[in-house]
Amino acid sequence: MTAQILIAVASVIARFALATGIRRIASRFVIWAESQRKAVHVGVGIHAMLLPLLLNREGFLVFAGLAAAALLVLRMPGVASDGIGASLHSVQRRSWGDFLFLVAVTLLFVLSAGHPALYTLPIAVLTLSDAAAALVGTKYGQLRFGGDDRIKSVEGSVAFLVVTWIVAVVILQFGTGIPRANVIWLATLVALFATYVEADSWRGLDNLFVPVGIFVLLRTWSDSSPVILAVITLVWLCLLVAAHGFAPRVGMTPHAARIALVALILSTIAASPINSVLPVMAFFAAMLARSAVEDTEPVLDFVATLVLTGVIWLLTGNVFGDNAVAYYSATFVAVGSGYVAFALRSTRFRIPGGAAAAAVFLSVYWLLLPHIIDFIGWTPEVPLLLVAGIVTIVTLLSEVLRPKSWGNRNPGLRLAITALVMLLPVYVYEVLS
Repeated sequence: MTAQILIAVASVIARFALATGIRRIASRFVIWAESQRKAVHVGVGIHAMLLPLLLNREGFLVFAGLAAAALLVLRMPGVASDGIGASLHSVQRRSWGDFLFLVAVTLLFVLSAGHPALYTLPIAVLTLSDAAAALVGTKYGQLRFGGDDRIKSVEGSVAFLVVTWIVAVVILQFGTGIPRANVIWLATLVALFATYVEADSWRGLDNLFVPVGIFVLLRTWSDSSPVILAVITLVWLCLLVAAHGFAPRVGMTPHAARIALVALILSTIAASPINSVLPVMAFFAAMLARSAVEDTEPVLDFVATLVLTGVIWLLTGNVFGDNAVAYYSATFVAVGSGYVAFALRSTRFRIPGGAAAAAVFLSVYWLLLPHIIDFIGWTPEVPLLLVAGIVTIVTLLSEVLRPKSWGNRNPGLRLAITALVMLLPVYVYEVLS
């Protein structure tokens, strides 16, 4: 273990050295800030692909903890703007892409044990395809689309698609035993999915959405026949078109409708339909809260909440060895109820409305709980319905009693954090007792 700790420390130091070197080269040759960031991104991605050759599970978790601390240092005032962190953070936009990339790499490392392609392919796409898209889009991009911090070019997206398809074909063909015909269709599905998600993501979330989404697709459909893969690809594209056209009818932007559809589909695939009932209910609760949120598109807040909550519970369950999906569902009991209370926060019905929503969500959780227990394969000793009820009540109170003068942005993330702070210790106590 000592050797693993030393390798982990050396790996983190190497990342600092990379950022320092790129910053010094950029200062000498006047390299554009975005080019600096992409150079660090590529270097970090290549390093991440080599980590399974250097670290075991325990060593990697040490590395992840040290790397997270290092990333916080790089965001400190002075370091982020003038020091070695400038190679990452001199681009003036809000993004947590560096942390999300570390989260994605950690999740893939834990989940892909014994299946190298499930780890290498998502990271290779995020590293190589993203760099190709940036280079082509910056130099040749003329057809722009998107808005805010997700302005993309058609030329860059085409480069992302082509490189992703090539990378997927090479890794799947030489790194797995999948038949060639399946490889072509699976690579096509991965390329179309990754290109779409990269183009529609915001604030660096593509660093999480793209690799985790590719992992879910590969784990679920890598053994499917070419016909099934072709049908899945066509159905997915049709659903995206339908979501784009239907969005204005329900007061959503096409971007939010598309990304919400993808997030809900992936969560259903990863967690199974029975464990997706409460997240879907929470989505409709989030729709009720749209008018009360100080944001351009509050549905995106729910998407971020759904994906990050799922990642946290998926990673936690794999680290401790006991499936945590029952706690994942409990989280959305609190989140969904909280969204309703948030939607009513300016009315006199916020308390009775929140209580009624909590009663509905808890009733559904109670009905689903026997099936969820069967799915996870173990029975917690703590009464999960009681735990979910307490967590929901505390989360509701935190929202109802929150001063109205405080900001209204990102309610879903705030509600999820409140619930997770209470549920995570319960899960850890359960599995360690």
